Amino acid sequence: MRVKSKGVGMMAQSRRYLLCVSLFSGIMAMAQVACAVSAGVVKETSEKAVQVGIASQRIHESWIEEEHRLLEEIEDLETLLEHIQWHRSKLAIYMKDLKEKIAGLRKKSEAMEAVNMKLLPILEKNLEKMQVRVDKDIPSNLTERHKSIHHARMVLNNYDMGLLDKARAVLDAVAREVDLGHQVNVLEDEIEVDGGDRRVKILQVGRIGLYAMTLDGVKAYQWDMAGDRWSAIESDISDIRDAIDMAEGVRLVGLSKLPVAQPQQLQEEASQ
Repeated sequence: MRVKSKGVGMMAQSRRYLLCVSLFSGIMAMAQVACAVSAGVVKETSEKAVQVGIASQRIHESWIEEEHRLLEEIEDLETLLEHIQWHRSKLAIYMKDLKEKIAGLRKKSEAMEAVNMKLLPILEKNLEKMQVRVDKDIPSNLTERHKSIHHARMVLNNYDMGLLDKARAVLDAVAREVDLGHQVNVLEDEIEVDGGDRRVKILQVGRIGLYAMTLDGVKAYQWDMAGDRWSAIESDISDIRDAIDMAEGVRLVGLSKLPVAQPQQLQEEASQ
């Protein structure tokens, strides 16, 4: 029994061995057939995988570049935000300062308006008095004097001009009139005497007097403010000739007697 069982066992093992060999041979044969069939597919798949890898690498690199760009943009925006916040804080300070300045300017404007109400009428009144005085004064340098007064009047009538400019214009005109009283000038011009025009040298001695002498030195005249005309000087005219020479620098400065109006007459003319 044992011998039979042993033989049966050996036969069963042989059969299993043969079955395994057959299965292995079949599998190998099938594998060889599969390899032969799918070699082209594998190559194509590999190429596609390589292309996909390359594309993925490019996408990855572009994402890295985009990340760097976005990080730089974020940094710039943060810097801009800090500047805006600083600027807003400074604007608040500026606004406070401007409000204080505006309040101060309003107070000054109100004060200037009050001064304007008092000073402007005084300036205009004095300018009108000056105009009357010039019209009645000696006819010396009238063009420039009238021009100065006209300029002052234009400034006073200009709404855009400030009080300082208006006061300066009037004071400049006043200063010109004051300077005239300290000037000694000689000029050559024509005057109307004896029903005709004569070429003469005119001597202006401040506001004391205005004299004229013919170019030949024969006749002399004096401006008569009361009569508003030139009147001939009948007395000795050598002093007038000497005064003209001194004013022109022809001779040394010295004393000269000139005919002048009486003080009482000057006061009456000034009061007029």
